[in-house]
Amino acid sequence: MLRIFVVISALFAGCAASADQAREDAYARAFLDILQQRTLASGREYCGYFGYDTSGRIVATPARRGRLASCRPRWPEADVDVFASYHTHGAFDPRYFNELPSSDDVLTDRSDGIMGYIGTPGGRVWRVNGPDGTAEIVCGIACIHSDPEFIPGSDGEIPNRLTLDQILIRERR
Repeated sequence: MLRIFVVISALFAGCAASADQAREDAYARAFLDILQQRTLASGREYCGYFGYDTSGRIVATPARRGRLASCRPRWPEADVDVFASYHTHGAFDPRYFNELPSSDDVLTDRSDGIMGYIGTPGGRVWRVNGPDGTAEIVCGIACIHSDPEFIPGSDGEIPNRLTLDQILIRERR
């Protein structure tokens, strides 16, 4: 009987985790869609954190304006339980891998022990799993505002999931 309870509890825990993930993904996508308009107008990255407030609602810290290809968010001082970073990759620039998370993106989220969300110039949203060093596409081209200057295929074939090692190999090219 105990064994059945453990199996059922594990199944429900997985459902709760996937429901939370779906809720977090939807929030990140909607938030990045709005923020993407600002980043495309300025050509700069914007960044911050997502977390849960004391009422259990998902909240975002104010977006901080970064540079062309970098941004340093401020850790929230308020009572927020951070679960992810977020940032945009700025406007399209053929000199950069615009559509992929960078190794720095993954390593930063890994060192913070959190997830991360990235909006790209092509309108993709990535979810970085910092703790396990992977990145997965939440939604593809033009699922959020995209840069009219974006050239599809400029970063080569984009897989739905990447490991940190795969990202490092692409960066060395």
